[in-house]
Amino acid sequence: ALLQDGMKAVAGDVAERFTAQTEQERMGSVYVLAQSQNVKRLNEGQQPRSETFFRPRERKRAKKLRSEADELLEGTFLAARTAHEQRKVELLANFYTNIVFRDDLDSSHANYILSLMELLTYRQLVSVLIIGNGSLMNTLRVNDCRGVAGLDPLQVGVLFELYQMVRLDLVADSSASYILGVADINPSKLKLQGTGAELYNLMSPVSLDFEDYGYFINAFKPDFLTPEAIAPHGSD
Repeated sequence: ALLQDGMKAVAGDVAERFTAQTEQERMGSVYVLAQSQNVKRLNEGQQPRSETFFRPRERKRAKKLRSEADELLEGTFLAARTAHEQRKVELLANFYTNIVFRDDLDSSHANYILSLMELLTYRQLVSVLIIGNGSLMNTLRVNDCRGVAGLDPLQVGVLFELYQMVRLDLVADSSASYILGVADINPSKLKLQGTGAELYNLMSPVSLDFEDYGYFINAFKPDFLTPEAIAPHGSD
């Protein structure tokens, strides 16, 4: 009851403050998806977090603060509101639902992860899912890009997106090699670390089509810019 009432109250409050139709639609989609997932998990017998997560917090010499659940839900709605990439909506709904059913993650760290979801593009978030799942990693090229010229726009874009994630300490090299720049990225050796692994868990489960992850395969297919592949072009 606390979960249901809190979601309705926060949804109504946020909706009153924002009137743009597209913004309301994105926030409404998050609400519907998260509500559906919550009901499904409750019907399966899963237990939500302790009640303190859903109740207003008491503070000495200060008025009551809203519950952690309400604050995180509002943050999720606002992230959806500003997400011009519609496909982020499902991932944001998953984020909130997973928080509701996890007692081992404090709300402050959850808010930090939410800020990362706002910062990263949808394609970067999909990269987290691809690397975390691991099933596609053995289909990728096994070399870094040092000394390689002739990168096409897709390859350049994905490499720089991955490098930003490296600098945020979300992604690292599984062989412990340093990634000091874009050229040091070996796609087949990428792994999630720290908050990157938490981000993966909080966005799951999600079903991706080739339309979602194909860019990663196309950018890093095994014959991508190997010396053998580029030699004929260099001799023309």
